[in-house]
Amino acid sequence: MSSEAVKVAGNSPEEQKAFRRQREVVKELDWLEPAALLRTKGGSEFGRQIEDAIDEMNRDTGVVRLKLRKRDAAVVLTISHYEELLKLKQEYNELLMQVKEQAISRASDEYDALYQRITSQASRRASDALFSADSEDLRQSYKPGRTENA
Repeated sequence: MSSEAVKVAGNSPEEQKAFRRQREVVKELDWLEPAALLRTKGGSEFGRQIEDAIDEMNRDTGVVRLKLRKRDAAVVLTISHYEELLKLKQEYNELLMQVKEQAISRASDEYDALYQRITSQASRRASDALFSADSEDLRQSYKPGRTENA
């Protein structure tokens, strides 16, 4: 079964479209790897031949790890790779907003359902009966619990 065929039940077409778009953005980031796996250049070598190094980056993976004095110092990205990260950030923010909106919508639906129950005729009759009960009515409705003696 391909991942294209998987759909979350109940999602609107807009949510499905947003999910596909976000999945595409993440797929575009396949080049993103741990720093230890990136091609490495020395800082002075990179700096002396920066134009050649950038041209090489554009032809190759687009990402280089720089070392200064035998320690990792930076990761250099091409502009297109940087823009992919910005796109991911934007998609992430949109996804967070959708999640927040869904949470608010669910809470609102729960509140509305509770409000409907509280304001229903059955609830009103029950509360009227409760507050109009006299001591004899209360005494007759009393049933001892498991920890009480009759």
